[in-house]
Amino acid sequence: MLALLVILSLFLMVFGVCYWSLNHYPRSRPFRYSPGSEMPLPDPKRTQLMAVLAQRYELETIIKHARLDSERLDALQRWTLNRWEPQNGSRSGSHNPLDILARVSQGEQFGRSDFVTVLGHALQAVGIPARLVELHTRDSHWRPLGGCYTGLEVFLSEENTWVWVDAQYDAIILNKGRYCSALDIKDALLSRTHELELISALEGTDIDSYLAFLAPFLDIIIAQPLGQSRRFALVPPQLRFPRRHHLFGRTLYDQVCHSRDTFYAVRELNQLIPTRPKSTFRPRTANA
Repeated sequence: MLALLVILSLFLMVFGVCYWSLNHYPRSRPFRYSPGSEMPLPDPKRTQLMAVLAQRYELETIIKHARLDSERLDALQRWTLNRWEPQNGSRSGSHNPLDILARVSQGEQFGRSDFVTVLGHALQAVGIPARLVELHTRDSHWRPLGGCYTGLEVFLSEENTWVWVDAQYDAIILNKGRYCSALDIKDALLSRTHELELISALEGTDIDSYLAFLAPFLDIIIAQPLGQSRRFALVPPQLRFPRRHHLFGRTLYDQVCHSRDTFYAVRELNQLIPTRPKSTFRPRTANA
């Protein structure tokens, strides 16, 4: 009986801490980031694994009718989400898209989180810069459960900006018709004058519920440019965020960055394709 009470008390304590840190703690100190320049982050790069992925699954054929990066992104999202029927609670445990897709071809079914790995590598394989992104609550280094959420940021050349792409919800956010990065979403929520819209193919997903879910994770942004091994954390300068999870756990990032300008630097103009016009394409209908 005593053991049961102890277990119940621990469960209630963990639940209380997680609920407080998600729903009340972020509102008490709405951190913002600094302007200015620091050491530039490396660009994503195409690896041999990505070259094999593109050839084996004929990714160039999938995007052959697309003129813009936004259209290529949409085509590869559709291709990725059709690889398997997502199963809640099931994960591949792999960071290799070839391994994930090979296991799917043998009948395994995974959750939505594995869509992130496959889509990110597919985009980078066809030359669209992409980086894996972990969004963290400010207390995720010690929280027992649910301190981070994983997605992608993709650089669209015609928009000359990084864009938050949630492969788990098949979601992209627009603010007044413009694509948003993870930090753009954070800034819009803090301004309280936003006109955020959700583009999503998942039925039943609306902008209010999605933002309520996503907002607590927007304090720390940790990015790993695909094809690179290092991870970079955008941390508010007034917040001390340890590098390790639970003090002795995995390393969360290799280098901290306080500058939003550095973290979201646009690519050099000579790296863009000059013949691509500015995009007016919107992948799906926005749900207000």
